[in-house]
Amino acid sequence: MSSFKDFQDSFQRGILERDDTILGDVKDSATESRSVLFGVYRHAYVARLAEILGDDYERVHAYLGDEGFARLVKAYIDANPSDRRSARWFGRHMPTFARETAPFSNHREVSEIAALEKALSDAFDGPNAEPLSIDQLAALAVDDWPRLVFQPHPTTIRLTFTTNAADIWSALKDETAPPKLERFPEPQALLVWRQDFMAHFRPFGAEESMMWNEAARGVRFGVLCEMVAMFGGEDEAELRAATYLRGWIDLGLLTGFKLE
Repeated sequence: MSSFKDFQDSFQRGILERDDTILGDVKDSATESRSVLFGVYRHAYVARLAEILGDDYERVHAYLGDEGFARLVKAYIDANPSDRRSARWFGRHMPTFARETAPFSNHREVSEIAALEKALSDAFDGPNAEPLSIDQLAALAVDDWPRLVFQPHPTTIRLTFTTNAADIWSALKDETAPPKLERFPEPQALLVWRQDFMAHFRPFGAEESMMWNEAARGVRFGVLCEMVAMFGGEDEAELRAATYLRGWIDLGLLTGFKLE
């Protein structure tokens, strides 16, 4: 071995890529072969990755059980070698992996439970921002309201579920029996965010989901009211839009506004 760095690189390849070149620099012990000795490091590395995934996806583990989760974890580790120094990001591909990889892809609720767990963790770790208060809006002139453009809290994450995975997640969190799997006739929107140092989520109805999507894109409040009227009917459309807006403010989903 030409240098210590070369040895380190070879050692890493031996663990991450199962390259046996490193065995040429490992000696047999009195009781075990070099392959068995080095295998201890390989096993410990994989075990640590599995432990990380177990911490990140507790509800997926609870839903699948030990054997099912072990199969998922093994498949994920084989397909997604660690490529970040921080263990925080190792499991970031899990929702996509479970959604796209058989046999887990045959059970859409698994990827959706994983997506919710990841979103809650990401929201919890997201940047801080002072939420918008109702008093800030109350100070505006009435004529300014149609020109309002809102800024979502930077931790907000929108999800779309096709199953009752959120209800399953909640039951698992409460350590109660999860409800029977349901597949929705239409996708359900959920919003994840952090408020008061806690990550939360809530489902959105179709109309509120539409309004949130457009508000997050920078559509003015006056146009949002028109879109609500077109979506759910003109009767009390402005009241419905204002009710949604007040709910977002109470939940800390907005951090500011501007006039356009």
